[in-house]
Order: sequence, then C-alpha cells, then structure tokens
Amino acid sequence: MSRELYFDISSEQSGGSLYRVKGLSGVHFFYSHSTYDDSKDEVKVFETVYADFAAFWKELTKDAKWFYLHPMFVHPEQRDFVREQLKSVNWGVHPNKKWQESHQRQWKKVLEGPGGYYRGQL
Repeated sequence: MSRELYFDISSEQSGGSLYRVKGLSGVHFFYSHSTYDDSKDEVKVFETVYADFAAFWKELTKDAKWFYLHPMFVHPEQRDFVREQLKSVNWGVHPNKKWQESHQRQWKKVLEGPGGYYRGQL
C-alpha cells in the first residue's frame, strides 16, 4: 500500500492532511485532521476516509469561507481545479484588504509552486 500527500490545509482552529492511498482494494483518500477549542484548550483528532477527492472537496467547501483556510500543499493533479474554484469566491467576506491579499498570495504560492513543495511520499 502506498500513501501520497494530496492536500494539506490548516487554520487556527483546525487543519488536516489528505492522503491518496493506493492498495489492493483500489484507491481511496484518507484525511487525518484535528480541531482546537481554545476555550477548553482541547485538541480533537479525527480520521476520515473518502472514496474520492470530490467527496473530500464537498466536505471542505461546506465552510463558506474555506478559501480563508491556510493551504500548505495541493497535489499538482488538482491545482487547475482548485484554481478554477478560487475564481468564484468572494474575498470581500473579510473586510481587511491585507488579510485578503495575504491569503491570495498563499494560494498562489501553493498552486504555482513546484510539485514537491512538501514531501509527497510518506
């Protein structure tokens, strides 16, 4: 079985790494993620399996402000798709222009950087 980093994203309250897993039973996606509750100083860790990237993406984008999460890696196979998705977001939901520009730069860095921004094989 091989496991390859496919998508990595975080925020102050949550974050996670999505891996594409290839095995004898086919391909699936494994999301190792966590949440932080600062009022309780509590971290919860979760593991979720998705049949495909589309199912993961649907869950991620349930958060209307998903694009204000901090991306760290997007697999080259999904960069065009994510780039297209970003074209239709409303950056203005956050009134601070510098905050908007900071997040836009981070997405650009991740989507245009080399495929090995982080080690893909674990």
